[in-house]
Amino acid sequence: MFLLSCEMRGYMISVSRQNPLALYIQLKELIIDKIEGGEWKQGEMIPRELDLQQMYNVSRTTVRQALTELVFEGKLERIQGKGTFVAEKKLEPIRPELTGFTQDMEEKGHKVQSIILFKDIVVPNKKVQRILKLGTQDKVWKLDRIRLVDGLPIGYHETFINISLTPNAELDKYNFASESLYQALVKEEILLGDSEETVEANFPNEVHSKMLGIETPTPVLEIMRTSNLKDGRPYEFSNMVYRADKYKYSIKLKHQ
Repeated sequence: MFLLSCEMRGYMISVSRQNPLALYIQLKELIIDKIEGGEWKQGEMIPRELDLQQMYNVSRTTVRQALTELVFEGKLERIQGKGTFVAEKKLEPIRPELTGFTQDMEEKGHKVQSIILFKDIVVPNKKVQRILKLGTQDKVWKLDRIRLVDGLPIGYHETFINISLTPNAELDKYNFASESLYQALVKEEILLGDSEETVEANFPNEVHSKMLGIETPTPVLEIMRTSNLKDGRPYEFSNMVYRADKYKYSIKLKHQ
């Protein structure tokens, strides 16, 4: 067997031309092993392309293909003018219970803040009217926020609440820059029942790109959630857009 190998940081690393896997796939797996094994840490710059070529005795094309796929998969991150870095671990919400973004992130030890862009009573668009079963002149309470986790903008939330169903609620008294909307609803004795979510992969529009600091056409994760009151009437609709390079969505399923 013809084996190409090199010694790096005390570990034997090898790429084999006798292996049926393409060389770039082998290189990808070796890089992933270094990341998952903790040798290359989050936020750390990895060796340059030329260094990787020499270390593994492979071509520039092989190195570039491996790195490009790892960037696409969210394992690595390229920063123009600086280099390629191990990507920060994506934020992951807790499911399947209905919880808010603030609770999800705080339970994982992150600091959550919001930038309030808009908060007022409005007549919503036809899509929201249909989802919340409103008349053409019915109004909702609307809250637009940029969600920050550990100081980094992660999500853009638009929330619509059918205030006609809870006329005594005083949502304007809460500081949603630091307080959770769902916790505020609990304090107002508004108890939600079932919720339904739709998850899609999309490209960001101009507003999302600007608010989330996305410079290239990077995909985003769009989650649309409709929450009902205990009696089944639709009460809240939220359209949430997250940076797909920083956020992932997972669900635990149980067999009945």
